[in-house]
Amino acid sequence: MTTTIGRTVLLCRDLDASAAFWADGFGFGTLFRGETEGFPLLHVGPGRVDEPGLWLVPLPDGGAPLVRHGLPNLVLYVDDLDATLARLAAAGVEPFVGPDADTESGDRFAHVNDPDGHRVVVVQLGPVSDPA
Repeated sequence: MTTTIGRTVLLCRDLDASAAFWADGFGFGTLFRGETEGFPLLHVGPGRVDEPGLWLVPLPDGGAPLVRHGLPNLVLYVDDLDATLARLAAAGVEPFVGPDADTESGDRFAHVNDPDGHRVVVVQLGPVSDPA
């Protein structure tokens, strides 16, 4: 049996601002934009519609995002942390943690917030050692 993650849902105040963050900072494309029973939905991601992505869903009028108490909403693996942080900086987004490195694994990481305060941990994995 194979199980894969399809989508993660993020609540947002402004679909366009959120879509711009994911496009400008991470290169995500719009995979679907439409409505279901009058409710707007936006699916963005780095690949195809059948690969993992994000459903950006507007908050109900007057709604507030869930408080995460400092916990991340999402962890993304990138090929080049420095290039990703440069793209984010060009979009006006700076990390509030890092960039930093784990000396044991060689992983490099930084934490950023999207326009709605969702904490995103951006990780460049270190070299994977052969366990043998």
